[in-house]
Amino acid sequence: MLLSWLRMSVNCFLAVTVLLLGLSCVVISQKTLFCYYGSWAHYRSGRGQFRVENIDPALCSHALYAFLGIHENGTVAILDYWLDVSLGNFQKFNELKKTNVNLKTLATIHGSSATFSRVAADSGLRWQFAESARDLCIQYGFDGIDINWEFPGTAAGENDDKTNFVHMLSDLREVLSSSGLMLTAAVGAAQFRAQQSYDIPSVSKLVDFLSLMTYDFNGSWDNFTGHNAPLFDGPSDRTNFQRTLNVNHSVMYWLQQGAPKDKVVVGIPLHARTFTLTNSDNYWLRDAASGPGLPGQFTNTAGSMAYFEICPFFTRKWARHWEDTQKIPFGVTGNQWIGYDDVETAKLKCDYIIQHDLAGGMVWSIERDDFNGYCGIKFPIMNTLRNCLQ
Repeated sequence: MLLSWLRMSVNCFLAVTVLLLGLSCVVISQKTLFCYYGSWAHYRSGRGQFRVENIDPALCSHALYAFLGIHENGTVAILDYWLDVSLGNFQKFNELKKTNVNLKTLATIHGSSATFSRVAADSGLRWQFAESARDLCIQYGFDGIDINWEFPGTAAGENDDKTNFVHMLSDLREVLSSSGLMLTAAVGAAQFRAQQSYDIPSVSKLVDFLSLMTYDFNGSWDNFTGHNAPLFDGPSDRTNFQRTLNVNHSVMYWLQQGAPKDKVVVGIPLHARTFTLTNSDNYWLRDAASGPGLPGQFTNTAGSMAYFEICPFFTRKWARHWEDTQKIPFGVTGNQWIGYDDVETAKLKCDYIIQHDLAGGMVWSIERDDFNGYCGIKFPIMNTLRNCLQ
C-alpha cells in the first residue's frame, strides 16, 4: 500500500512538473510586439493629438520612445527637454510599466548618418555614447536602448560605417549589459540597404532584437505607384530590384545572411504612402504618378497619411482595391492613390510571423492607429496584432 501511494505521488509530481514546464513554454513562446511612439504627436491638434496617456500598455511587449538624438561629442541628446523632462513624458512613459508589469521600455536614438558615422569611427566617442546611453536609462527608468541609424554607409565619404556600426554596438552591448539593460536596433530591411549597411552576422550577435523596417519600400520618390509594405512580390513588379521590395524577400534575405529567427521582428506600418496619379484612368500598381498625394489632415506630410486619417475615406468616397498575390489593399479617388495596411493585412503579416517562427512584430507607430476608435473599435490594428501574437 505504501509503495503504491509513493508511486502515485511521484507520478502526480511528475505530471504537475510537466504541466508547469508546458505553461512556461507557452509564456516563453509568446511573440514580441514592439510599439514605437512618435512623441511629436503630442503637438497635433484635435483628434490627431496623441499623448503618452493615450498608450494602452496592454497592447505591447516593448514600448519604444522616439526620438532621442546623438551629439557630436557622443552624448545622448534629449531633443525636446520641455516635453520629455519638464512635462514628464519620460516619467509617464516608464510608468506604463505599473499597468503592464511585463512591459519593457526603450529609448530610441535617431540621428543624422553623418553624426552617427563620426561617433562610430572614434573609440573614445563610442564609449562616451555607450556610457551616456546607460546613464540616461538609469536616470529615467528605461529598460534599454534602441538604435535607429538611417543608415550606415550613406554619409558622404564614409566607407567604414558597416564595420564601425559593429564596434558601436559592441561597446553599447558591454556597457548596457553590465547594468542589465537591453540593446535593440531598427534596421533597413530591403536587400540593397542591408548589403550596404550591415554585417548581419555580427550585428545579430550583439542585439537582443532586430526590428526590420519592412515598409517604405515604395513612395512618392518614385514616378509610379507602389505599395508601402507588400507582403510578397507580384505581377506588377517589372524588374528584379522591384521584386526585392517586399516583406518576404527582406525577411528571407536577413535569415539567409545569418540573422537568427528568434531575433527578427517584422515591421508593420501604421502609415500609408500616397501618390497623385498622372492619369486617373490608370490607377493600378506601378502606374504613372506625378508626385506625392495630398497630406493627412493631422500629420500634414505630403505623400503620407496615418491610418486614423485614411480609415474614414473608405466609408465615403474612396474605392478599395485588393491585389491578391502581394496581399495588399490600395485606395483610389480621382487622381489620388494610397497604399496602406489595415486589419486584414496585419492579420496576414502576423500569420507570416508565426508561420516562420520569427520573434514577433513591430509597429511604426502606435499613435497612427485609429486610437480613438473613430472608425470602430479603438486601436483596431494593434488589437489584431496583439490577439494574434499573444
